[in-house]
Amino acid sequence: MKSYKDHLDKTFLEELNHKIWATKGSRFNADKRLLTIYKYSSLANSMLSVYLIAIGLLSVYKIYNNRFIEENILPYTITCLSILSLVFSQIENSKNYQLRAKEFHTCGLKLSKLYNKLRTFKTLNLDTSDKDKEIFAHEISEEYESILEKYENHDSIDYALFQATNPEYFELSKFHIFKTRVRYYMKSQFFYHLIIIAPPIIILAFHFCR
Repeated sequence: MKSYKDHLDKTFLEELNHKIWATKGSRFNADKRLLTIYKYSSLANSMLSVYLIAIGLLSVYKIYNNRFIEENILPYTITCLSILSLVFSQIENSKNYQLRAKEFHTCGLKLSKLYNKLRTFKTLNLDTSDKDKEIFAHEISEEYESILEKYENHDSIDYALFQATNPEYFELSKFHIFKTRVRYYMKSQFFYHLIIIAPPIIILAFHFCR
């Protein structure tokens, strides 16, 4: 039975083919992950502003139970949340999700061209001598390393997701695929979903304490 590790027992050209293919897919996954994070980060920032206004209105219209909440608690809470929102916004903006996503995408495109070049050589040069193949493999390897040096490395979850999208090739079980997708969700969306969902629950709790 063939294994996805078979390329390790073949020629250097075959191993290089596998590395470029996997790295290319991982870089495109990194691009998608960062754009997803950027989208939810922007939404979370916007929703935090809405929630701050909503909490402020609780104090203005007195729609909370004074027996459970002291008068100065809401202004204090609003001030603390405003500071947290400002810090959160600055931290998220400093991570440059869009710019990094674009760089990963550019890297993926360059690797795609290199991969196509290698695949074309393998297809059209079946009778090429071993020496010519060795020269070509070293040229591709150097070009591959040169591309990688110019860009940030992708996260391990990006490669894990690439494997999960090719389960038959990497011989992955359904449970392994499920775990990978859960990890991906935790690293890209869970935190922002928590920020978006938690404040309304707290606001409703204040309301029903009336």
